[in-house]
Amino acid sequence: MKVNSIYLFVSLALLFLTSCFTSNEVTKYDYSYLYDEDQAIISPKYKIFHHSQDSSTLFYELNSGDILYERVFGDSAKAANIRMKYTLFADKDLTIVLDSGGQNLANYGTNGQRKLLQNSVRFKFDRREFAWLTVRFRDENKDFNVINILEVDKRENTNNQYFNYLSGEQVLFDQRSVKNSLSIQKSSLVETDEFIMETSNKYFNMTPPPFARPMNYELNVATDDRYFFSFVDDFFYLENPAAYNRFVSKNDSGIYNHVFYFGTQFPKLNQITELIDPIRYISTSTEYKNLKAAVNPKKGLDAFWLKLGKNEANSKELLKEYYHRVEVANKFFTSYKEGWKTDRGIIYIIYGIPNSIRKDAGSEVWLYGEENNVLSVQFRFYQTERSNISNHYEMVRNSDYKNNWYHQVDLWRQGKID
Repeated sequence: MKVNSIYLFVSLALLFLTSCFTSNEVTKYDYSYLYDEDQAIISPKYKIFHHSQDSSTLFYELNSGDILYERVFGDSAKAANIRMKYTLFADKDLTIVLDSGGQNLANYGTNGQRKLLQNSVRFKFDRREFAWLTVRFRDENKDFNVINILEVDKRENTNNQYFNYLSGEQVLFDQRSVKNSLSIQKSSLVETDEFIMETSNKYFNMTPPPFARPMNYELNVATDDRYFFSFVDDFFYLENPAAYNRFVSKNDSGIYNHVFYFGTQFPKLNQITELIDPIRYISTSTEYKNLKAAVNPKKGLDAFWLKLGKNEANSKELLKEYYHRVEVANKFFTSYKEGWKTDRGIIYIIYGIPNSIRKDAGSEVWLYGEENNVLSVQFRFYQTERSNISNHYEMVRNSDYKNNWYHQVDLWRQGKID
């Protein structure tokens, strides 16, 4: 499959990293910039696709607004200068190298634009269970590096890495359709073409506070509809997807793969009814119940924020910040349900951007406050194999969070959030 690209590839054997780095070094790296829209720092998205027996493809996406363009010597145009290096390791400690390589990426453009730039690179990987892929991008004009670790799963289980999701020729990186149609590409390594699709427009609940017991696993749901379909030349075109779609091989009870659709305006909130549900995190049960039943929900919502903000100016700032966080949560944390309803979403909305984030291939640790300070609070999120959803993280819950949580909610209710 060919992906449109505006990159000029200068080299396929880039060696700008002079020595290997360990998993400890990556773990110590601060990833808090990933969820801060005010920082113009490279935040790549990734998708792995197993296209053949002995190799796989890494698709990646960058936002041109995060890249610095500078004038090229002897040229009137401005260009970015990005270097990418990948290393595939056989072990989680990142010591046994299976393959490595890289690309020099030069792209002409201007600063301030926000275009999505996609490309791909193939790496050697034969049939084995797991490997760990480290990917480093360096913006030479900014003199800045970012590093990510990805799990590569090439077991014969038809997991998400054996399927690609596309809108036109653009790869979708989070299993979420941005239009009311998309195509699904099946790896030729998946021998069967016959599949079952199950769909639902179920409303998934918002997650409870971090001290509360987790909900029963929500993806064990009865779907609304079920039908058989076939891949033709390894492609299937899905028209008018439901909010929740999952498919599995007809003759195999293996892993479900998923596609989600939340409307063309998502992650933005456009309806007054969409603004009510997210305030449940900072409202009382009575306030929330009254708003849901209000004859004039806009008037009730205005009164709610005015009560919290104490005056019109402060209330507007409070409202603006809260719903901005809801939209950011939708953008970064959406999985099988909207991002604001997820474990990472609720923490981001109430606490804001963490002071630091530690991240590895399967977990994230968010720290609010200073390292080793007894007044700081830390949240751990981890991915689970059972979901086969790339952006699905669950929180390690603890009753000790209760006092800190209510203190943070009380700051919102006093209108004291910056």
